[in-house]
Amino acid sequence: MTIEELYRLAYKTKASPDGFAPYPYQLRLAQRESWPQVLSVPTGVGKTAAAVLSWLYRRRFADESTRQATPRRLVYCLPMRTLVEQTAEAARTWLTQLKCPDPEESGVGVHLLMGGTDDGKWYEHPERDAILIGTQDMLLSRALNRGYGMSRYAWPVQYALLNNDCLWVLDETQLMGVGLTTSAQMQGFRRSLETFGDCRTLWMSATLDDESLVTIDHPKSDDDDWTTEKLEADDEQQISHLLTAAKPCEQAELTLGPDSKKAKDYAQPLAEIVAEAHCEGTLTLVVMNRVLRAQELFTALTKSLDGDASADVTLIHSRFRPADRQQAQSAALDEETIPPAGRIIVATQAIEAGVDLSATTMLTELAPWSSLVQRFGRCNRRGTCGEKGTAAARVLWIDIETDNARQAVEWSLPYKPDDLDRAREAISALDDVGPQTLATVSVEEPRPIVHVIRRKDLLDLFDTTPDLSGNDLDVSRYIRDSQDTDVQVYWRDWDIKEKHPPKPQRSGDAVNFAAPQREELCSVPVKQFREFLNKKLSKSEKTKHAAWIWDTLESAWQRCSSNDVHPGQTILLHTIAGGYTRELGWTGSVKDQPVEPIPLPSDEAELPESMPYEQTEGKPLSVQQHLADVGNAAADLQASLKGHGDIPWEAIVRAAWWHDVGKAHPAFQGAMRAANDTLSDDELWAKSGAAGYLEYQIPNSEDSEHPQRRPGYRHELASALAWLQQHDDEPDADFIAYLIAAHHGKVRLSIRSMPNEEGPPATSGTDSLFARGIWQGDEVPAIEIGNGDVSKSQALDLRLMQLGEYTAADGQPRPSWLSRMLALRDAKQRDGQRFGPFKLAYLETLVRVADWRGSKAGGDA
Repeated sequence: MTIEELYRLAYKTKASPDGFAPYPYQLRLAQRESWPQVLSVPTGVGKTAAAVLSWLYRRRFADESTRQATPRRLVYCLPMRTLVEQTAEAARTWLTQLKCPDPEESGVGVHLLMGGTDDGKWYEHPERDAILIGTQDMLLSRALNRGYGMSRYAWPVQYALLNNDCLWVLDETQLMGVGLTTSAQMQGFRRSLETFGDCRTLWMSATLDDESLVTIDHPKSDDDDWTTEKLEADDEQQISHLLTAAKPCEQAELTLGPDSKKAKDYAQPLAEIVAEAHCEGTLTLVVMNRVLRAQELFTALTKSLDGDASADVTLIHSRFRPADRQQAQSAALDEETIPPAGRIIVATQAIEAGVDLSATTMLTELAPWSSLVQRFGRCNRRGTCGEKGTAAARVLWIDIETDNARQAVEWSLPYKPDDLDRAREAISALDDVGPQTLATVSVEEPRPIVHVIRRKDLLDLFDTTPDLSGNDLDVSRYIRDSQDTDVQVYWRDWDIKEKHPPKPQRSGDAVNFAAPQREELCSVPVKQFREFLNKKLSKSEKTKHAAWIWDTLESAWQRCSSNDVHPGQTILLHTIAGGYTRELGWTGSVKDQPVEPIPLPSDEAELPESMPYEQTEGKPLSVQQHLADVGNAAADLQASLKGHGDIPWEAIVRAAWWHDVGKAHPAFQGAMRAANDTLSDDELWAKSGAAGYLEYQIPNSEDSEHPQRRPGYRHELASALAWLQQHDDEPDADFIAYLIAAHHGKVRLSIRSMPNEEGPPATSGTDSLFARGIWQGDEVPAIEIGNGDVSKSQALDLRLMQLGEYTAADGQPRPSWLSRMLALRDAKQRDGQRFGPFKLAYLETLVRVADWRGSKAGGDA
């Protein structure tokens, strides 16, 4: 299929049976020898299609060498949640038209990375082509190994798959702030630290200065291959009607300032101006800078336009639950259903990027020039206003007073008064804001001073172990400007008299009080949510037990205080906590209660992630059979994952065979028989067949009622120790030990005891070393692996968890676990192995995928 045929088929509809031919720049993008760094074209000329369909053509339909050179994952990063569903829907439509929508049938999957559990489990299939779409919060946090809205134990998997064999596309970069700088740094790191497969970044915007991509680790030199794709003369000829579209512009007779902070002084008079400017049968778009002002204007308009013959009024911003927002947004953006009285959309800057609508009338608050340019692109986007007797386009801008810069900070937010001053100077001189006019305007906007992630920071983030206080390295300063960081909240109902929510658990095929799903999550600014907790919920006896966080270490609910709130966190609220309505979204008012929970499909329900090992119901399985299932799954994965010739498959397959040897430990076997007392004593068991969390214990022959408890036992650490003690002199011993230890994401760079575990009693006479449920000197029985290896009976030695060298049982000095793992992470040469953080994470992911597949093959699906 040629690229022209691909575009026509992708856009084929009943109304357009021949589809649409690509613009010349779209052709060039698909047929270039390599990807450019920047795509700079005006709004409304198909940037999204250019990126998605060019990747799809190069990956699926081009010549063999181009297909092999094209990354298998397209990562599409957007600044706002409101754009994600729209982009995903467009991608799914194109794939359906091109007959490759089903990843199960060698198609291309489209997956949303927005928090919650319904992301299609794309990470279980690293061999598949996939389109991953999300906001900069969700995608950049995952790329930094601190994924927002997801289990910490899954961080390394998505970190690996988002930093290897990927094409990153960052759209509407003018809205990304510090995220833009971080994306440039990450591209520099991928180049210097190396990845499996090609990994590139394409930045897209109508107003991007490519100098903003020059960073300390992503420099631009004279001999660099940086290139920009933009409109040429042949493009301009085809879209001349868009470039010359008229958009008359004037200042509105209203100013936001110190005398208009109350709704009656601003929202109500603005509602009158909007109603007067609106034309029947057309779309009017009003863009506000703050969610609160948008909500107040929406309320004022709905009151003043109440009546059957009045225009529809819709509110769109980023503080809705996806299920609520999608329902309202899909109806509002359908231009075919505009009623005779017309439609008015009140929105925030969430609408200014990527949303495909063409308003006849636009009103916008003053904003930085780059933002205004994007907003103007939503007016007369098709270039048809004023034709065939239709209403002419019109733009009104609302000034924001900045004479007193210190006072103006409050009502200028989220922008700075200086940025508004520059934009005012430019727009005051214009009476038209069409593309042709805007092309002649140049406004120099200073580059903001932002946090820059450095190589040491990135390497530190590879370790996912929290500190001794349970805290993690904060990556929010590398993702968004501080005032924009969010938490995710969701509402559920339970008996509030019980104080805490019910503990999630399986009951047959159902999951009671399941982990949150994306459709019920609402983004709330961190500062606003802290105030909501402190000043509202905690003040009332009725609601002080209404906010909770799931503690993965203790597998229990923990009351949420303002000190516990940090960016990217997921927080449960009782419905009586309020703070939300379907019409307005997040309000932060306890009066807006009860909040109706989102009904969730039971077939997508999952338990929240926990440190304790949780088994699903299935058939009992021996350790030997499970090792064989996973070892064979790793060999099958090797056959399906082609294109990376330098993957050390021999070591990966061997790690898969050894990964669960630690389940032979008496504490694990005790847990097996405690879960299912019908299991034979003559076998070592990997799966009990019973559902639920395991209680690790070693039977007490003298007192059967009081076994020796081993909370927090990690069988993968025991497996790694058993391997290393028998193979420490082999060239890839450390590497395989790491793969074994990391296959659940819970033991990786460091080994230390956890707060909920106890060491051996002082009277036992044993060394006091203990970690993750293992005590120094614990005996693990011999087991035949199944690949020809045999793990001998041995006493586990934890001395390598200490700092510095230690003397092993053979009398030889040996490096600590930490020094071994840092050598792998830092890409230092040791016995022929050289990896680095991105490659190492990718390789541990392959073992984890093999474990998942082997478990399903063994009946533990």
